[in-house]
Amino acid sequence: MESSWQRPKPCETISSYSLGKVSELMILDHQCGVLVHKRCLQNLEYRKAQQLFSKHMKLHGPKTLNPYFRDEGIDFFYLSKNDIFLVAATASPPVEEPLASIIFLDILKRLYDILKNCVGAVNEAYITVNKMLVFEILDEMTIFGYSFASSYNEVKPFLTLEPVKPKIAKQDDIASRFFGINVGDGTKTHTASSESKPKTPNSAYINIVEGVSAIFGPMGEMCSSELWGKLTLISNLDRPSPISIELNPDLIIKDSVSSLGRVAGSIYIETPSFHSCVDSSQLAKHKTLFVLPPSGQTRLMVYTLSDPSCISIPIILIPTLADIKDSKDKNLKLRLINQAESHAVASYVQIKVQLPEMVVSTFTSSSGEEGQSSHYESEERLLEWDVKKMSGRSEHVINSRLKTQGDVELYLSDIGPITLTFNLTQFSASGLVVKKAKVEVKNSSMTATEPAPQCFFGMSTKAVSYTVRTDSQTNVPSPVT
Repeated sequence: MESSWQRPKPCETISSYSLGKVSELMILDHQCGVLVHKRCLQNLEYRKAQQLFSKHMKLHGPKTLNPYFRDEGIDFFYLSKNDIFLVAATASPPVEEPLASIIFLDILKRLYDILKNCVGAVNEAYITVNKMLVFEILDEMTIFGYSFASSYNEVKPFLTLEPVKPKIAKQDDIASRFFGINVGDGTKTHTASSESKPKTPNSAYINIVEGVSAIFGPMGEMCSSELWGKLTLISNLDRPSPISIELNPDLIIKDSVSSLGRVAGSIYIETPSFHSCVDSSQLAKHKTLFVLPPSGQTRLMVYTLSDPSCISIPIILIPTLADIKDSKDKNLKLRLINQAESHAVASYVQIKVQLPEMVVSTFTSSSGEEGQSSHYESEERLLEWDVKKMSGRSEHVINSRLKTQGDVELYLSDIGPITLTFNLTQFSASGLVVKKAKVEVKNSSMTATEPAPQCFFGMSTKAVSYTVRTDSQTNVPSPVT
């Protein structure tokens, strides 16, 4: 009996689901707060995937939640590593179409390996201080939702940032950064004092820390912004005692998908999640949280804010490019403006300007304030400007003479992007503050000579991703200086 070999039929189509096309990649902290979020495609409602994943994680916990699950037309894949979650989300395929789960989990495993080889450790501390670098890695790993990079060596040549090792502060150092404290009968009211108080025995330290991501146009106009925040507490109480924390009386818990407009004078937060030690039943009506904190540091609440109209932008940067009389060189002027109140002090302000290849050298002069420095990295074509300290309601100016080669005209749109980092104390971009905090102690449990427990609190805002885009500037003739 003769048999003949026949060529197998070719595969006519391969679906995007079989190739592991990802809609969103997220790195979340242990309470499902967003550390890094990349929308590879625009086919999912904004923040919906993060909210659904958070709901399932709180319902089941990491020990019982399946690494793959589906809800409301979204497929989720995740890996739990240390104190973070690596999450991939994609729009669910039609019922009859198969889904290659192993491919999506492999993408997350490769992401973990690349992050580990790049930043050294994959945990919340390292991801937080290297957010911009992680964004770069995600950009290089995925193109239109498909992942091509398999190792750090493939991604490394395209990265512009270097990894940073986080500085883990001791509790004494953390406590010494809290400001605005009046100590009396155990009930503390908010104040704008800039005096720092050292850590004291039998005390509780409450802090609001917010991170802002924003994109600006060349005239300082805000194109988009979002915010994440956390309310933390460090307990140094002699004995476990409940603490009542009173927030803004005009606080509104806003649904991020709501179309309701902003009420003038109100303070907004979105999608708050709470530690198990927090009773939030009185938050909506009385704006009060009741806490029975464990010793040490606890993250009481995590929240977000995606409505730009509800976010106060503290610092802006306005670049201008002008002709220099009787010269082919250009003058790049950067105006750094701290719009916050005078008591809000920005520290460790750093500006990085990406210059085009046509710029061969720079000469920089600042406005003369102390604590400023600037330098030019010729190999990377980066102009860097550092300001050690900047008070609210103040402005700094830096001028850089850019020497160009050839006859090609240099426009402002050729420069950039411009990135800005800072840490601003005594300011919250959402407006959220602790109005009062009190340790509820029964008199019978205290001796006559024992001092009443004290509460200290403060707030700060930092730039997570602050970018000025000059490429929207039309190529109009430059003014002459």
